[in-house]
Amino acid sequence: MNRKEYDLVFQALKSYRVYMTPDEEVLSEKILDNLFYTWYDKIASDDDVADAEEALANESEIKSLNFRK
Repeated sequence: MNRKEYDLVFQALKSYRVYMTPDEEVLSEKILDNLFYTWYDKIASDDDVADAEEALANESEIKSLNFRK
């Protein structure tokens, strides 16, 4: 599924939402989550996750905090 197909499903469910029961709204959200994260997981590779985890592990301390008074 590409982004255009996902957007079409999203817009269809969004438009139909006024006719849904609360249970159907929850189900539609679960459907969208399954569609999106399946699509997103194909984009993100394990190497990207490993690189991010390594970068976080190598960060020994917070360099600075920028608090404004």
